[in-house]
Amino acid sequence: MGKLKVLLALLALTGSGWAQTLVEATAVAALSSGLDPAVRLPSGSYKARSPEPLLLRFPEAKGYALEAFAVKGVAARLHAAFIQQVLTAFAAAGYLVESQEEKVVEGEVRTKYVLKDSLGRPALLLVVRKGDELVYGFGRRR
Repeated sequence: MGKLKVLLALLALTGSGWAQTLVEATAVAALSSGLDPAVRLPSGSYKARSPEPLLLRFPEAKGYALEAFAVKGVAARLHAAFIQQVLTAFAAAGYLVESQEEKVVEGEVRTKYVLKDSLGRPALLLVVRKGDELVYGFGRRR
C-alpha cells in the first residue's frame, strides 16, 4: 500500500511537469497551413490551440494573422533538420527567407525568419526551442 501512495505521488508530480509546455496542442496532426494551404507541413506538426504564447515571445508579430504548431516525438529532438524541412516547405510554396534573427532568452532559443511570398508580401516564421520542446508559428501580414 505504501508503494502505491509513492507511485501516485510521483505520477502527480510528473503530471504537473507535463503541463509546463510552450503551447498546448490539439491531438490533430497538421498537414498544411490554414493561412496558405500550399504550405505542406512536415509530419510531427500538431496545431496549437492558440498562438498567444508565440505572441508573448515575439510582440512584433501582432500585425500578422498567426497560427502556431507544436512538434512532438522524434521530430522535436531533431529540431535543426525539422526546421529545415519547414523552410523547404515554405520555399516550395513561394516563401523565401529575407532575414533571420536568433536570440536566447531564459533558456529558450527564439528564431524569427522574415519571409516574402512570390508577390513580395511579408510573412513570418517564428521558432521557439527549449530542451526537447519545439514550437513554430507562421504569420502573414493582415
